[in-house]
Amino acid sequence: MLPLLTVVTAAVLLSACAGAGSDPVNGGATPAAQATSTATTSPSPTPSPTATPTPTTPAEIAEAVTSWYTYGGETAMVSLIKESVKAQSGRPSADMELVTLDFGGLMDALTTARSFSSLPDPKTRTAWSGAIDQLEAGALEVLDSAPEVGLIQSPQETGQALRGWHTFDEGIKSLKAAQARLHRAFGLSPSPDPWEER
Repeated sequence: MLPLLTVVTAAVLLSACAGAGSDPVNGGATPAAQATSTATTSPSPTPSPTATPTPTTPAEIAEAVTSWYTYGGETAMVSLIKESVKAQSGRPSADMELVTLDFGGLMDALTTARSFSSLPDPKTRTAWSGAIDQLEAGALEVLDSAPEVGLIQSPQETGQALRGWHTFDEGIKSLKAAQARLHRAFGLSPSPDPWEER
């Protein structure tokens, strides 16, 4: 009789452990779906960050431009001016033999300037973006005009170099216009003047 009682007791204990989540009405175990129903609910969606409103009033634009200038815009502009002046100073004259130009610093400055292309004032942004595009296009065209063979450019390569420098000069004008607009409209001007530094 004792062995039978042990087996019955063990069976009762096992069913009690297994039925810890038992349903008292049906006398059986709770279905798995009920046990995990709260665990499978999807989390509530995270609200997306609100976009910064576009400044519209003159005061808002002035504040946004000053913030752009203070938090990296001035540094990007000064760097681009210095590298443009450096590239222009290495420009060969008409009677000079072809020289090797290094536009590496200019290309780095252009990459940085592009990361600050969202200038809040539309007029200044137009001049700034134009300067970036023209300086890059001009430099790339000049670099592409290097002779394929030897050190002397063909007439076509010479013409390409002239077009590249013309585009580069337009970029310099746009860069000066952007800087002048920042000074005239917002009182922002780097000191010392990067155009005069050599």
